[in-house]
Amino acid sequence: MVPTGDVDLAATLRSVVWLPRDPTARLSPGRFERATCTPEGAGTVVVTWEPGSGTARVEASGDGAGWLLERAPRLLGCEDDVTGFDPAGPPLRDLWRRHGRRRIARTGTLWHDLSCLVVQQRISRLDAAEQWRRLVTTHGSPAPGVDGLWAPPAPAALARLSSAALHPLGLERRRASTLVAAGAALAGHQDLADGDVAAGTAALRALPGVGPWTTGCLAALTWGDRDAVVPGDSGIPSLVTWVLAGRPRGDDVAMLELLAPHRPHRYRVLGLVVASGRRPPRTSPRGRREDISEDITRR
Repeated sequence: MVPTGDVDLAATLRSVVWLPRDPTARLSPGRFERATCTPEGAGTVVVTWEPGSGTARVEASGDGAGWLLERAPRLLGCEDDVTGFDPAGPPLRDLWRRHGRRRIARTGTLWHDLSCLVVQQRISRLDAAEQWRRLVTTHGSPAPGVDGLWAPPAPAALARLSSAALHPLGLERRRASTLVAAGAALAGHQDLADGDVAAGTAALRALPGVGPWTTGCLAALTWGDRDAVVPGDSGIPSLVTWVLAGRPRGDDVAMLELLAPHRPHRYRVLGLVVASGRRPPRTSPRGRREDISEDITRR
């Protein structure tokens, strides 16, 4: 049993289920299930709770069960520190009152998160969901202890593949090569996420195909960094400038200027901005990167 206080577990854990029909995770009222890769092997974590009870029951199966149980409070957002965050004026003051029980989850599952993000690069959200499903069900394994879920392939397993072997799944050479190289690099270093976020993300940026957008997402979700930002996105800057300043178009410079006064809670502000439900007026169809980032910050 994990004490959770007033944390909104549904809103917090929604950030871990990135894609529709994700074969690795399920979220339903009062229940969350996720199969993943840990440094000790595949494992499945199951979280159940009664709204308002202030506690959650956490169970785990597989070789990675102990690893997952030890880190359960992080996953549930119980270690997210909101100290010092007290916005004084609108719109953040009102958004914080409405969504202040949502916390930032810290998965710690670096390889799982990285591989899913690489699949999502430069394609539509629906295409990414289908390719992720194919990758996991083709090269992963059935989740230990829970029927119907799949654990992603271990990094060493993907490192043994060629880029051409991933082409039938829909992955072109660039993303396939990134996955293979990342699998080789992380095969013995999945515990990187237990260390400092700045050092960890800097090491990841040395990998081909892993840039600031990907590491920004990882900083928030894998490390639970409350001050993470996601640069290089086509949707987030305009969303921030619209909600915080009433300007319908923005870039990274404008976004960072508006977020700067809220250090060290910039990612918390991003979450509130998305939770506002407000969207800038659009004159063209939504782009891929907007789909991905909006989904990640909303959850």
